[in-house]
Amino acid sequence: MSEIIEHEDAGNGRAVRVGQSHTQVPLKVYQDIYHQVTGRTEQIRKRYSENILVEFSDLEQLHHKVSQLCDVHHVVARNESVSVFHEKERKEVFTSFERFRLYNGNATSPSVNVVFKYNFSIIPAGLERPQEYVVTARLTSRVAAIKQMEEEAPPFMRGRFIGYMAGSAAEVTVDYADYVVARGFLEAFDEWIAGCKSTPKSQLLQLLRQHSHRIPEVARLAVSAIIVGFALQAIPTVLGQSASPQAIARFIVILVGGSYIVLSLTRFFAEFIEVAIDTYPVLSYLKLNKGDEKLIAEASSAKPRAWLQLTLGAVGSIILGIISAKLEKLM
Repeated sequence: MSEIIEHEDAGNGRAVRVGQSHTQVPLKVYQDIYHQVTGRTEQIRKRYSENILVEFSDLEQLHHKVSQLCDVHHVVARNESVSVFHEKERKEVFTSFERFRLYNGNATSPSVNVVFKYNFSIIPAGLERPQEYVVTARLTSRVAAIKQMEEEAPPFMRGRFIGYMAGSAAEVTVDYADYVVARGFLEAFDEWIAGCKSTPKSQLLQLLRQHSHRIPEVARLAVSAIIVGFALQAIPTVLGQSASPQAIARFIVILVGGSYIVLSLTRFFAEFIEVAIDTYPVLSYLKLNKGDEKLIAEASSAKPRAWLQLTLGAVGSIILGIISAKLEKLM
């Protein structure tokens, strides 16, 4: 039985025949035929959640890894570009990495993203025609992205929402014709990520952030339970058979008014705890210029403030819990 692949050209109706009778066509040939006939490529994308700390030397290492990988393949043509995105939608584009080396490190505008884009024409082993590959690596300074979003977002979009919107710290996309070649670029990027400095992930912090929005309600429920317990214990004493109307009215006013005040303050202090947890800075940055250095220093100094907020919220909630248990002293 013959192995024939036909494609009717839409322009002139001619058929392209590849292969001969009783011949097994390699997978690479099938891929090359599909790519040449349709002009389409597949795409693979990978995001990284590591809190990487990237400096210029790390970007040089990334470029070096990509260049090393090109030595393995028969690259007949290539071009590259490096784009740096700053705050306020300011953008710089460099047509090569060598030009990127001239980047102004004294700039005061923090860098939010750096995008490396490589275009390759590669002739895989066993084929004669080149295939096109596009490798795009996007690196994000989460410190700069979060600050920019906090300045632009409305008040109700704060805390953990801003952190989620900041996205991942790194992403690589490969448009390819041969998955084996594309996989090599992904593995090189994996290796580069593993070699970067990073801020360790805190499982406890992640767990607290998942449930931080429940802290105010839990605190109010706990204080409400204490107040109810106080009221049940106080009823036989305050509202006994000899209780006067004035005593009953006093009890109701103190119970209702005190409950409202205590519960309102409890929510206020509990929100201190929630905000401290949601905004606790986890450093992940690009450090390319003076603006980045200043922003990183500000983010590092935010840790003591977060701990202070957490302490004030916890102490305030405990004090209010004690007060709610002593309302009978006001009777």
